[in-house]
Amino acid sequence: MEKEIKKSVGIVVEYNPFHNGHRYHLKKAKTVGDIVIGVISGDYVQRGEPSIINRWERARMALKEGVDIVCELPCFYSCQSAELFARGSIGILSFLGVESILFGSESDRLEELKKIVDMTKEKKFQEEIKKQMEMGVSYPNAFNNTLKEFFDDLEINSNDILGIEYLKAIEYYGDNIEALTLKREGGGYYSEIGEDKIISATGIRKAIFKGEEVKEYIPKLSYEILKEEIEKDKITNISKFYPLIRYAILEKKETLINIQDVETGFEKRLYEMAMKYDNYSEFFTNLLTKRYTIGRTQRILIHILLNITKEDTKYLKENIPYVRIMGFSQKGKEYLKQYLKENKEKLGDIEILTSFKNIQKKLNEKQLKFLELNERASIIYKIINNYEENKIPIIVE
Repeated sequence: MEKEIKKSVGIVVEYNPFHNGHRYHLKKAKTVGDIVIGVISGDYVQRGEPSIINRWERARMALKEGVDIVCELPCFYSCQSAELFARGSIGILSFLGVESILFGSESDRLEELKKIVDMTKEKKFQEEIKKQMEMGVSYPNAFNNTLKEFFDDLEINSNDILGIEYLKAIEYYGDNIEALTLKREGGGYYSEIGEDKIISATGIRKAIFKGEEVKEYIPKLSYEILKEEIEKDKITNISKFYPLIRYAILEKKETLINIQDVETGFEKRLYEMAMKYDNYSEFFTNLLTKRYTIGRTQRILIHILLNITKEDTKYLKENIPYVRIMGFSQKGKEYLKQYLKENKEKLGDIEILTSFKNIQKKLNEKQLKFLELNERASIIYKIINNYEENKIPIIVE
């Protein structure tokens, strides 16, 4: 008689880097399911930046802190709008059989977020957002403005927008995944932290680049990994990538319009600013417009660098090309072994990769194309911030 598959809960994380707020999130996830499966952004994150330390060290943080299975969210999902980021994340978790997903929410009003999901399907809602964006309003502001017309006194921020997209993605995949929210607080992270000192990952990164000590904000095991990377000068930010980005813009002059998120007219602005400025700060400051948020503009730069096109993204919105396992605990390994044995039909032609052995036989041409895109993206990352590649998953006892 087969053992019963343990209940699993999914979390979508970046751990850029792992901090005390993340530990609280993980602790709560463990009260929801026996197995915690984390989808972690690869070498590029949703804000449109290279991660401060590489994907394998952040995966190691996740495993040492107690995540049971860590799988990679490839660059073609991790560095996208909230919709595509959520579509990729939930798709991967769905293929790994999670029964629930726990995500942070400033409002912590799940039923209200579900009502908003229903509202966003209405033609009138979509037309109003489109109208505002045509007037030069950024998507987040257009979304908020439109919501206020349908809901009184409702303010939605970036994490609630992401939560809405998680709910939409769950509907898209048709799975009976239970969505659960965890209250986030403004300056810190989640509520009920206790004595832990909390600042955001953004605040921690800023402190690191200033050379300030961040030990009090990061759990011991993760801090040891981070400290070693800092001492080896293995931390990075987007400005260090500017020579590569600048070259990519100049080299792609005729095809910039094909890059994901580049709208007509912006390709000319990109080229002009790259021609004019050899300093990243000056380039970026002069590139920004009211229509494009900082995050969207940075994502465009990463899309250019990695050659992520509109055609690619159209395919990826509807297809998960593969799932890559970066590491697991012994408990996670047992779950994965049993789950794969019992769910071949659900997985179809989706491969759960633990290595690249015989990869040409495992993946079809399209799937292989996107695996190669993601691995090439990490090679580009290593030009600026080199690291040792893992050939097999990290195993934590």
